[in-house]
Amino acid sequence: MLPESFAIIGAIIGSLGGFYYLYETIAGKAQPNRITWLLWGVFPMVIFVAQRAQGVKSLSWASFAAGFTPLLIVAVSFFNKKAYWRSEPRDYYLMAAAIIGIVLWAMTDNPNLAILFSLLADMLAGIPTLIKSYLHPHSESWVAYAVSAFGFGISFLSIRTHNFENTTFVAYLFILNGTFAVLASRSRKHQ
Repeated sequence: MLPESFAIIGAIIGSLGGFYYLYETIAGKAQPNRITWLLWGVFPMVIFVAQRAQGVKSLSWASFAAGFTPLLIVAVSFFNKKAYWRSEPRDYYLMAAAIIGIVLWAMTDNPNLAILFSLLADMLAGIPTLIKSYLHPHSESWVAYAVSAFGFGISFLSIRTHNFENTTFVAYLFILNGTFAVLASRSRKHQ
């Protein structure tokens, strides 16, 4: 088990993966699914606004930072024609389901149920990119996801108390980013 301070170091490393993806999008090497990245940006911003409304000060900026990079990625994808990925009808259905998950999250008074609904919404938002990572690995940045997985892995190893509220989100981010990294890098080797 790593010291608790490593959770912050891991989160910083994890966010560097997002900035690397931003760089790859600017360069036209990565082609983000705009629906996934838009939702990955909007959900933390909703949390940021809710935290600020409840008087959360410093910690709320972590939520802002988590949403800002994905929103930058979406914005950049409109300015670089090489960074465009066409959305499919399935993506819009998953977006609607993800938004329903966030509505359920907002309606519950049970914190663990809120975490579960937000994770479900995030997973649904990520399915279009998961499919794209598998079918079109050249459109994704496996390095960005690997860096993020490494960072969230460090954060996971620094958890002192393993319970639902402490472990679930970090474990999810580690598994999600690791899966994207493996899918994209595995398929690139075959090309």
